[in-house]
Amino acid sequence: MAETDDREHEAAKRLDAFVDAAFAFAVTLLVIAGAEGPSSLTALGAAMGRIPASLGAFVLIAMFWLAYRDFGRMAPRRDTASSLNGLAIVFVVLVYVFPLRMLVESGFVWISGGRLPGEVIIHTLDDLRLLFRVYGLGFAVLAGLFVTLYAHAARSPERLSVSAEDAATAADVAQIWIIVASGGVLSALLTFAPIQAAPWAPGMAYWAIPLGLSLRGALAARKARAAAKVN
Repeated sequence: MAETDDREHEAAKRLDAFVDAAFAFAVTLLVIAGAEGPSSLTALGAAMGRIPASLGAFVLIAMFWLAYRDFGRMAPRRDTASSLNGLAIVFVVLVYVFPLRMLVESGFVWISGGRLPGEVIIHTLDDLRLLFRVYGLGFAVLAGLFVTLYAHAARSPERLSVSAEDAATAADVAQIWIIVASGGVLSALLTFAPIQAAPWAPGMAYWAIPLGLSLRGALAARKARAAAKVN
């Protein structure tokens, strides 16, 4: 029995190492995809100007990686469902990295009024609509995979060797990721509205995420206060 547990723990470690490597590769694609090494000071300056966009995209990728790392600490074992979920996260991350890079870089070029370098890929409102739609769907799918990952840990703690306390935490985290995924869904849905009236609306939809998290926190605090009064 102990030997079986050791094999399962070792398999979980190998899967987590593979996922970590995939996230590292995604970050590499963010920074150097389509780029050549600078051959002059002018090219070096242009490359340095891309740092803000690269940093913004890196922070988003890091957010997903940290969530998977926390899951790995919570669940020392894996079953078929959690393993397939982890592999799906790898696949979606490697696909999602390209619209992420394009959207963030285009956003920084627009915000800076063209002072920051970057490829201008948005020429019409239809281009903007398509980019927001692809990015929103990718964001929602990736966040949705974390919903299913943590929900599985909450529903099947014995299969993943999750403690009762961590199982309760996993249920809370799954709810948080539902809110995060909803931001991507809302953004994608807004691209089907007449974007001429408010071309910024799909991007602003992501502000619904911190608002939703704040509302959830306020409701949880209210519930805790009510329970404390009863006790």
